Amino acid sequence: MAEDAYYAGFIDFATGSSLDFLAALVGYKRIEARKATGTVTFSRSTAATEDITIPAGTRVATSDESVVFKTTEVVVLQAGNTSVDAPIEAVEAGSAGNVAANTITKIVDPVSGIESVNNANPTSGGRDAETDEEFRYRIKSTIQSLGKATLDAILAKVRNVEGVKSVKIEENDTMDDYTSEGGLPPKSFRVFVWGGDDSAVAQAIFDAKPAGIQPYGSVSATAYDIDGNPHTVYFERPTEVAIYIDVQVTTDGSAVTEQEVKDAIKAYFDTLELGGDVIYNKIVAAVMDIQGVVDVDVKIDTASPPAGISNIAIADDEIAVTDDAKITVTIS
Repeated sequence: MAEDAYYAGFIDFATGSSLDFLAALVGYKRIEARKATGTVTFSRSTAATEDITIPAGTRVATSDESVVFKTTEVVVLQAGNTSVDAPIEAVEAGSAGNVAANTITKIVDPVSGIESVNNANPTSGGRDAETDEEFRYRIKSTIQSLGKATLDAILAKVRNVEGVKSVKIEENDTMDDYTSEGGLPPKSFRVFVWGGDDSAVAQAIFDAKPAGIQPYGSVSATAYDIDGNPHTVYFERPTEVAIYIDVQVTTDGSAVTEQEVKDAIKAYFDTLELGGDVIYNKIVAAVMDIQGVVDVDVKIDTASPPAGISNIAIADDEIAVTDDAKITVTIS
């Protein structure tokens, strides 16, 4: 116990609430889990003969009720219409609330006159609470950003922008112009950023970049100096490489769901950095880690239907992405 108490005072070893207390001393707070949001459409087969009110808090869910949402405001299906849209929010916070389009099809709290519900677009914005490892890394990265005019300072500053998942930076410290080869002008740098708001990213780059050096890229946003003067800041967004996956799962009889398999695969993709190759065996391992799975056959590819059983190489300016719609799961 004494040893645990001793190590709880060091950021590299503190965990859980001990890490939270230690981080609070230097002004940091763990990023909490967030609820996914989106829009659903309530419908009926024939036009309503009178207004139908759908109360705020009406619950809807995926077909297996594994993810439940509730409406966040009152909406009215007006007489003469057959459908009305309503904003929704996941009941539970976490990444599980990010579901694919056309998967919210169950009305948990029936509304007289309403026959069906559906989400034409995916829900988004849900995230799990920051883990100890992620929290520790963010604290260290942000502390590094106290420096200025270095590549590490720029990286650290941009990584600390909310929503940013991955960052890479390249520079040309010579007087040679490599733009004809897809490279950089003389004495410039280019930041590749995956995630985050354009304006927030631009401000982070401006706050840490060297004076008089123009960042390079095809995306631009406005940042402001201490006097409120605007400055155009350039950076780059990576090319998304869609990965299609077909999974044949054999279980020991346990109730393994398709969504569990998809969530396990997406959790692996969440760990990928810019330029990170898709490792076939790690996808297999992610599925095999699900309790009740005894065997799995996986095919992956950049085209549908997938047929590959080897790693997929991703270029430095690319990011591998997938979602529920790109993952096909068969369970036996």
